[in-house]
Amino acid sequence: MKNRTIVYIDGFNLYHGMKGKYGKKYSWLDIEQFSNQLTPAGHSLVAAKYFTSRIKSDSTDPDKPKRQAIYLRALKSFEPRVLTIEGNYQVFQSHCKHCNTYISCSNCGMPHVKPNEKKTDVNIATALLVDAFENKCDQQILVSGDSDYENTLLELRRLFPDKELIVAFPPKRRNNKLVGENKCTLAFDIPEDAFSQSQLPERIPLPGGRVIQKPDEWI
Repeated sequence: MKNRTIVYIDGFNLYHGMKGKYGKKYSWLDIEQFSNQLTPAGHSLVAAKYFTSRIKSDSTDPDKPKRQAIYLRALKSFEPRVLTIEGNYQVFQSHCKHCNTYISCSNCGMPHVKPNEKKTDVNIATALLVDAFENKCDQQILVSGDSDYENTLLELRRLFPDKELIVAFPPKRRNNKLVGENKCTLAFDIPEDAFSQSQLPERIPLPGGRVIQKPDEWI
């Protein structure tokens, strides 16, 4: 098969971009349909790879991990057409390097914590390079605006100049460090239609009679 496309989605980068511009109305995203929306005419989507980490609860939104778990279960029902690759999510209390103390709110005393996602950028970079080396695709689409991928793009273009390498920027995530013919063959901002036309059904039936229900907060 010629003109094979694989889409690689930086889940956190995409989620925060969508939330920053549209709120939560597109959170129940159909990854397969969304990837098809990004795939140019004349190409066939052979894989959609979604990279993320399982978040932890916090005092501002204790149900956030539950909603994410429901969404990841929904995506699992679309395997192997959609592959979910998980990294690690860690939370650290912020530390002042000047006075060597932990930082807390001066009003309520709650500690100031900083989430840190681990392995996702490495997982995406590895998948991009391995799929290219193993000739699993003719076109790769990276959905992210994270500058950490700049060197990976440079190496892909150097090693595989005949393959198409596209960067699709989530809302409010455009990054010119990922743009240029030595880094990609095309870069564009993802239009709202790609999200609005790629929503999962509110109820997803599973084998055995179970049903996955869209979280109320996303309706």
